Amino acid sequence: MKKIFLNKNFALIFMGSLVSNIGNSFFNAALGWYVASLLESKIQFAIFIAVGAAIQLVLTPFCGVIADRLNKVRIMYLTDYIRGAVVLIAGYLIFQDLTVTQTVVLLYATSIILAINGAFFGPASSSLVPSVVTEEEFQSANSSMSMVGSIQGIVGLMLGAAVYEYMGIGWIFIINGASFILSGFSEMFIRVAKQKASELDLISGLRDMKEGLGYLRTKRGLMQLMYGSLMLNFAFVPLMAVGMPLFFNHTLQTDLMQYNYVMVSWSVGTLIGAIVIGNLARSLKVFKAASIGLVMMVVGWSAISYIIYMMVNGMIVYDTFFMMMISVMFVTGLINMYLNIPLNTAFMKTIEPEYRGRAFAVIGTLSQAAVPIAVFLGGVLLEKTDIVTLSVTSIGVLILVMTYIFGNPVIRRYLKGLDIKNMQEKQQINEDLEPVLEQG
Repeated sequence: MKKIFLNKNFALIFMGSLVSNIGNSFFNAALGWYVASLLESKIQFAIFIAVGAAIQLVLTPFCGVIADRLNKVRIMYLTDYIRGAVVLIAGYLIFQDLTVTQTVVLLYATSIILAINGAFFGPASSSLVPSVVTEEEFQSANSSMSMVGSIQGIVGLMLGAAVYEYMGIGWIFIINGASFILSGFSEMFIRVAKQKASELDLISGLRDMKEGLGYLRTKRGLMQLMYGSLMLNFAFVPLMAVGMPLFFNHTLQTDLMQYNYVMVSWSVGTLIGAIVIGNLARSLKVFKAASIGLVMMVVGWSAISYIIYMMVNGMIVYDTFFMMMISVMFVTGLINMYLNIPLNTAFMKTIEPEYRGRAFAVIGTLSQAAVPIAVFLGGVLLEKTDIVTLSVTSIGVLILVMTYIFGNPVIRRYLKGLDIKNMQEKQQINEDLEPVLEQG
């Protein structure tokens, strides 16, 4: 994995993503806690979380078309600069003793602008990585980029909690804005082959998106697997995005640092998983990884739900609950990487370079399409029932999704076909090396 960082362009993408994502994690964790403290209604909190996700969902396919036709590097640094400026301005206004209503309006406006720019940044950055590395480096690149999410969770969450507790929400905005600007500056030095200039208008953009969708329809197994990913969000998102922060904030009445320790344990698990699985993934079979990963996620999610049940019903004290949650979240983070890294690498190899921007945008849209609805439904269910009902519902959805994926012959053929293709490629490499070894 170390060799991938000798690639200057990839190293710049990695560092730019790392800096801006640490700032983003730092910002989002504190912002969510702050909004939960401002708003008593669980539904209102869920709506706030859902708005940004909905905007990014709607715009991402169109932004994927733009990423394929314009300069991806320029899109990345311009959107980082815009996000940095907006967050810095919002931070300045936070210091002006706003009313609760004014603060909520400001937070909504900031969230919307960040979502719009994130919709441009995501397809540009994800489709740029395969353009600056060789196919042999896909696995290492994918593992390294997975580490970004893990590191941002560890560093961003803990720094965010410390700054929020000791300095206040205003400084969260200032530091995050500075991180976006620093990231944008580093991204200006990325150098890739010049893209062929083409005129961009609404009609040609829609035509390109239609072509991207038509291309993906030829990948039946991939599309149906994405439908499964969409449904997985109904299992994970309501509990993680709505249930857990409100449970710690409203029910347990802990501080942000306590909540973030639990979230950081997940990130530590994903970081270690990214390193270990990244080095082993070439020897892993995609179908086997998906099968074992899904079963283990059901086990892990059931354990999380039971721990919450015991805490709510007074069967354990808070300290025991806290340590058990940290342990189980760490293990589920490891499982997540075992499931995701081989699949993501397979997707990279499946999609031809000229369609990657559009394809990744559509894939991202399909896999994230359920997020705003799942967040809202999670808030409604939590308002009407409790955290235990929400967690048990999540397990039920996860089991349904696992049944769909395992019972779908198209998905099974697709995943097994990827394993056969990988085996054939390894055999071809060994055959190509035999004459060289014999001469040596």
